[in-house]
Amino acid sequence: MSRDLWSRVREKLDEHSYMEGVERTVNRVKATGEVFTPTELVLEIIQYLDLDMFAPGKTVLDPACGDGQFLVAAKWVKVFRFGMTEEMALRDLYGVDIMRDNVDLCLRRLGGGTIVMGDSLRPEIRLDDQTAEEHNLMVSLFSESGEQPARKPRVAKFRPNQPQLF
Repeated sequence: MSRDLWSRVREKLDEHSYMEGVERTVNRVKATGEVFTPTELVLEIIQYLDLDMFAPGKTVLDPACGDGQFLVAAKWVKVFRFGMTEEMALRDLYGVDIMRDNVDLCLRRLGGGTIVMGDSLRPEIRLDDQTAEEHNLMVSLFSESGEQPARKPRVAKFRPNQPQLF
């Protein structure tokens, strides 16, 4: 199944040529820091992960999704490995990008999903071409509220020759 899974995911990724669909000038790349991950590298990275991370109900977030390479691969792993419908898989996928054309391209490639324009590092900033709905979603999902959530206590790392707290 594994070899078949990866060849099927590769076929889906290859339906979109690498960096196709958006004009990326030298000035744009310098201004935005856009780096697009080739299909081979996406597949190599995902093959190292525990595939249970893509099980039904497991959220996948790409905070700088670009044209959606990782999200497309995640969608098809959910569909082919876990037997999810495309609609079910899309409910678990979230992407953010600072460029409107990348967001639109990612949505087209995925066939839907929750992909929004925004800055994951500075969600409170309103970007040109960002809709009010996208901005409000970014603020509600990513901004820290005045109230800090309860944090789990840190687990002490094991260090030989030192007393351990358990």
